[in-house]
Amino acid sequence: MAAEDQISIRVRPMEMSDYEAVLHLAGTLITREEMSTLKASDPCLIFVAEADGQVIGFNLAHILYVGIPLSKICVIGGIVVDHRYRRLGIGEALIAAIEKQCRVHNIDTVRTLVEEEDERLEQFVIDTGFQRSVVRNFDKMI
Repeated sequence: MAAEDQISIRVRPMEMSDYEAVLHLAGTLITREEMSTLKASDPCLIFVAEADGQVIGFNLAHILYVGIPLSKICVIGGIVVDHRYRRLGIGEALIAAIEKQCRVHNIDTVRTLVEEEDERLEQFVIDTGFQRSVVRNFDKMI
C-alpha cells in the first residue's frame, strides 16, 4: 500500500461472521480451536479494522481481575494488521477503540505484554502512550 493511496478504515466490534477472515489474517498465531473459545463478552473488547469491506486488522483483548484488592483491567493479547496496511495508523485505531470501550465501562488500566527482545513492538506501545509497569511478570511452564 503506497503512502499516497487514500483508504477508508472502519474499526468496529468483531462479529461471529469475522472469524474466518480473522483466522486467515492471523495465520499460525491463533488456531481455530482457540478462536472458537472467544465469546462475545460484555463489554466487547475485540475489534476488527476494515478497508473496502475486507478485514485488514484485529485485536484480541479481554478483562482480567488482578491484585489484592482486585482491580479490573483490560489486557491486550495481540494486534495483527495485514502487512500491506501497516504504518497507516490501524494499530493505533484499534487501541483507541479498546480505550474508548474501557472508559465507557470504567476500566482505567489497559495492559499489554511485550517480549523483552522485541524492540519494535516495545517502541510501538510506548508511542501509543503505554508506560513500563511496576508489575513484573513471571511464568511457570507446566
